[in-house]
Amino acid sequence: MKRTAVLLACLLGLPALPALAGNPSYGGWGARVGVADDPDQAVFGAHWVLEDLVPNLRFMPNIELGLGDDHTIVAVTAPVHYMFRDLDAPFTPYAGGGVTLAFIDEDRGRKNDDDFEIALRITGGLEWRLGQRRDFFVELNLIGGDVHDLQVIAGWTFRAAP
Repeated sequence: MKRTAVLLACLLGLPALPALAGNPSYGGWGARVGVADDPDQAVFGAHWVLEDLVPNLRFMPNIELGLGDDHTIVAVTAPVHYMFRDLDAPFTPYAGGGVTLAFIDEDRGRKNDDDFEIALRITGGLEWRLGQRRDFFVELNLIGGDVHDLQVIAGWTFRAAP
């Protein structure tokens, strides 16, 4: 019960973190879906985009639910991405990392084993503009700890009105 309370408190406080860095602007929100390894899972989630921390730097907090391989994982991540916008390409590459807080419920036959993990995440991805207010991205996440070893995620961002 204490772990759930800590995770909930962190989740509720997560949107306030960028305010400490300066005057970020709300960039939008979106959905994400993918697969993860160790444990093998399908991953579903949502994210928010806060931009203009500094030029080319964005904060993209997210929450994910991982299901499968006798595990249920609820993870909240606070990643910062550097956007390589100066390239002449139809997509924008990005790289970054952050901290993941995860509640892991492992079902081992008759015994349930719950755990709370804090892990580092390294992220790299590509983002395409689909229209004036929609983006699509694919990313690869390498995660330390017992959360996942890696994730491949695809997602859509619905941009806020200018």
